[in-house]
Amino acid sequence: MSSDATPSSSLDTSLKFDAIDLVGRTGSHRSVERTVPAPGREAGGVAMQVPEGQDIAVEAELESVVEGIYVHGTVTAHLEGECSRCLDPVDQDVSARLDELFMYPEKVKAEDREDSVLFEDDYVNVGPLVRDALAMEADERPLCREDCPGLCSQCGFRMEDDPDHAHDIIDPRFAALQGLLDDETKNEEA
Repeated sequence: MSSDATPSSSLDTSLKFDAIDLVGRTGSHRSVERTVPAPGREAGGVAMQVPEGQDIAVEAELESVVEGIYVHGTVTAHLEGECSRCLDPVDQDVSARLDELFMYPEKVKAEDREDSVLFEDDYVNVGPLVRDALAMEADERPLCREDCPGLCSQCGFRMEDDPDHAHDIIDPRFAALQGLLDDETKNEEA
């Protein structure tokens, strides 16, 4: 994916590393570390996200190779979200691997530009890479615990509060007859 196709965010600006000193010096490398506050939650994003303002720590190695600047390292963060069954709060600590080659534009064929991450303006922008790595490590359907009973599909009642909670499900074709039974029961009680 081309780096200019990614929308700009605070991660994109705060996780941009100058790599001009590595250009054309194949084999040279430099370590970088940065801890940045997480931006606000993304609407429609993954279930588990880093809460706004909490730390995202990046440790990476920038290495000059013939094709561009190779970035590898780790990102660590604390994620929060909701249980996919009962909506209780859930948290998860993650450490994800970063691994990307920022290609020199002159080394990329025109037909391959769409699928390549380009080294542009003397910087490597690991913001999109960090976002993707955290999303991949996050639980897709987080659970507060493995045996979480969830919510009642009929009324939304929290099943953990009363495991015997149930509803009498009547075939909708006979729902009108239910009213007759209710009237008959009321007459017998009176």
